[in-house]
Formats: sequence, C-alpha cells, structure tokens
Amino acid sequence: MDVLLSLGWLGIGLLLNEAVDISPWLARRILRWASHRLPDIDEAREYEEEWTALLDERPGKLLKLVYALTFILPALQMRRASLGSLSWPRRLVRRHVFLWSGPRMVWSTGLLMLVAMGLQIIAERIPPGPESDPLFYWLSGSGAVLMTYLSLGMMTATRILRRQKRLAAAGDIEAQREVDLWYGENGTARR
Repeated sequence: MDVLLSLGWLGIGLLLNEAVDISPWLARRILRWASHRLPDIDEAREYEEEWTALLDERPGKLLKLVYALTFILPALQMRRASLGSLSWPRRLVRRHVFLWSGPRMVWSTGLLMLVAMGLQIIAERIPPGPESDPLFYWLSGSGAVLMTYLSLGMMTATRILRRQKRLAAAGDIEAQREVDLWYGENGTARR
C-alpha cells in the first residue's frame, strides 16, 4: 500500500513538473488566442506583440500562465465593445461572409453537402406511416434548409470573388493575391 501511495505522489509530482514546464508555451498560446478575438487583424497583431512583450517581463513559469489568463476577459470585452455597435443581423452577415470566403469555403461546401445529402438519404429510408411522418418531415426539411443555405453560400462566394476581381483590376495588391489564389496567375479559372 505504501508503494502505491509513493508511486501516486511521484506521478503527481511528475505531472506538476510537466505542467510547470509547458506553462510559458501555453501562456503564449492563450495570448495569441485572446488577441485574435479582436475583429481588426492589424490591431490583433499589435496587441499580441505588446502582450507577449509584457509576458516576457514576468518572472517564473506559472506566473506567466496566470498573467496570460488575465487577458482573456478584457479581450472578449474589447471584442464585444467593437462589435456591439453592430446589430445582430450585421454580425450574422459577417459570420456568413467569413464562412464563405477563402479556403474555408471548400470545407463549408463539402460538410454542408454531406450532411444535407445524408439527411435526405435517411429520410427516404423511413417507412411511410402516420407515426413516422414527423421524423420524415423533420429530416427532409432540415436537409432542404441546409441545401438552401449551401446555395446562398455559393452565391456569396461568387459575389466575393467577382468583387476581388474588380478590386484587382483597379490595382489592389491583396485582391490580386486572392484572385491569383482562386483563378491562377493569368486570371483564368483553374481546371
């Protein structure tokens, strides 16, 4: 019994030692996460650099972790303050555009299509009858709603890419990079 107790205390000591060693790494990750909650990307990078410099001034390993944890709530409050002036429909539109712009669009399309088609396939396999009608309508309705959102997302992505092409034609460098990413170097669609 004493051997098991000794091994238990040894294991706890090793875990605590390991936790202390990864604390600075985890503190930096927390600061990066907290700073990237801010909607403005340039401002987020500035805050990350500033907060990391402040973190480096702190002694010890566990103190750095505790110090980094104190940045989470202020970062979320700053995000709420900056996005709070937007109404909920505008915030919803921002999330929709974020989801359907860039490489995330490929994952969004694939995932939504898989789930919607899966719901439709399951709904088709439900035997007809009054007791199974609500499940059938719920599954097929959910699949239809997902397919509708998928089509709206594809229209949004098309509009974003057209806008990027117009901005690239006007000389915007960032827009030109985006067009090169999606259409290739010479501006023609990739095959």
